[in-house]
Amino acid sequence: TELRRTAEELDEEAEPVFTRPKFAAKNRKLSAAESGTAHHKFLQHFALEKTGGLAAEAERLVRENYLSADERAVLDLDALAAFWDSDLGEKIRVNAEKVRRELPFTARFSPAEIAEITGGKTDTTLADEFVVVQGVADLVVLLPQEIWLVDFKTDDVRADELPEKIEIYKPQL
Repeated sequence: TELRRTAEELDEEAEPVFTRPKFAAKNRKLSAAESGTAHHKFLQHFALEKTGGLAAEAERLVRENYLSADERAVLDLDALAAFWDSDLGEKIRVNAEKVRRELPFTARFSPAEIAEITGGKTDTTLADEFVVVQGVADLVVLLPQEIWLVDFKTDDVRADELPEKIEIYKPQL
C-alpha cells in the first residue's frame, strides 16, 4: 500500500478518483473506509464452503463477534456472491485447502526494483543496499507450481475508470 501511495506521489499527472462505494450508501453510520474494512473482515473469516449462504455466514460472524451489526449492515452480499460465483471464485473454492487469508509476508527489493515499481529515480549510491517490504496479502492460493495473489478492492469503479484504477493499484501488487 505504501508503495502504491509513493508511486502516486511521484506521478505528477496521476489524479486518483476516490468515490464512495455503493455499499456504503446502505448504512451511513460507517465511512467508506470502515465499510471496506467490514468487507475485508468478512472475506477473512467466512467459511469458503458457505458461499451459497453468505447472509447466514454474515450473521454467524456477528454472533461470533468478528463483525459488528453496523459492519454486517454495509456488506454488499450480492457483490460478494458474484465474486464467489465467478470463474476465479470457483477456482479458489476448488483449491480451498491451499488458501491462506490475511497472509503476512516480507520481501526484499533492491532500490532499483523499488524505483521500477514506483516510477521513481534510482539512487546509484544505494546499489548495494536493499529495502525490506512487509505487508499482508488478502488472499493467497499456494499451488505447487504457482501462487495466486488476490487483493480485494471495495472501490466503486465505473467501467471507464477501470484503466486508471489498475494503474493506481499496480505498484501495490
